[in-house]
Amino acid sequence: MLKILCLVFCALLLSSCTVQEKKTISAKEELTPRFHRVFCWGRPTDEETARRYALSGVTDIPVSNQKQYDLAVKYGMTPYAACFTPGGPYIQKVTPEEEAFRRYIGGRDLDKKLPRKERDKIIHRRRLEKKYRYGGEKEVEMDVLNEGIHCFISDTDFSYSRKRLDKILKQAVPGVKGIYFDYIGYINHKGCYCKNCLEKLHAFLKKNNLKDTQANRDIFYGNELVKYYNKAVDYVKSKRPDFKIVAHLYPDFQSDPLFGNRLKVDYCGQTVAWYFKWKQEKIARYTRFVVERARENYSFVEGIPFLGISSSTTSSLGYKTPAELEKELQTILASGGRTLMICNGHVMVEKGYFEVFKKYCNPAGKLSGK
Repeated sequence: MLKILCLVFCALLLSSCTVQEKKTISAKEELTPRFHRVFCWGRPTDEETARRYALSGVTDIPVSNQKQYDLAVKYGMTPYAACFTPGGPYIQKVTPEEEAFRRYIGGRDLDKKLPRKERDKIIHRRRLEKKYRYGGEKEVEMDVLNEGIHCFISDTDFSYSRKRLDKILKQAVPGVKGIYFDYIGYINHKGCYCKNCLEKLHAFLKKNNLKDTQANRDIFYGNELVKYYNKAVDYVKSKRPDFKIVAHLYPDFQSDPLFGNRLKVDYCGQTVAWYFKWKQEKIARYTRFVVERARENYSFVEGIPFLGISSSTTSSLGYKTPAELEKELQTILASGGRTLMICNGHVMVEKGYFEVFKKYCNPAGKLSGK
């Protein structure tokens, strides 16, 4: 009898230890920081892609049609209209040297009869040679975005921008919760030198009794950038007060790369890790700034750490392994980030990267119990 009681006691003790161990593991898992919201620059183009986006943590995503909207909703992701960029007949002007750089890294001088594959190979080689950073923070002084951006300063009465926003709002799939903003900035990371901009610049300098220095130009062009952003936000809110604005601040503004806390954007994506590898200390420092100082001017703004990633080993856009991605996610989490913005979005559902995002991001609502 005593032997039986001893066996029962041992079994109960073992069971108690196992339960306690499970509770300890569960508590540790709860304490492990994870991303609870992820804004993706991708599209839920089909059932499997939408499912994998949701599993990898995507909670907010732009949609282009009813099918994409339905898939986003089905998998618990918030759908948005996309994407607003400046418009109009005015094209940004840069210096002759900067324009020559754009021609070179864009392959505009190449024979148009060259096969596409060969042309792309030459362009990628040139971009690597010049350390082109695709609109991100410059590594060398001469670096200008290949793509053109309309001069928003010249849109003085906001009429062209208003027309573009009206079109996006009209064509948006019914039920979307907001709109994405992108490509609002200067292609040379400093300013535009068209006639209209230079006239406004000199009027600003004269009015404020300032010398024509780069520092004072930075003030002018920074103020114009902030003013345009906030005017666009105000217009959207006047038409759709319920809409949320999601923006990635791009291209980089050289004199103030983290100016997002001056904007009225609801979810303000600011780059903390670009497509090219940055030092972990820089990623940590930028993350803390984006998260901790987001509401210095507007109490409703949420700062979203933006991470750029490319999985192509042959592209001049940069390349990160899944292990390198994991290290960056760990750094962002350790620095207080609990939300993310990701581009290229499609990388999130690719093998190797998908598993890393699943490890550090909570799945979207409809899959959170799976």
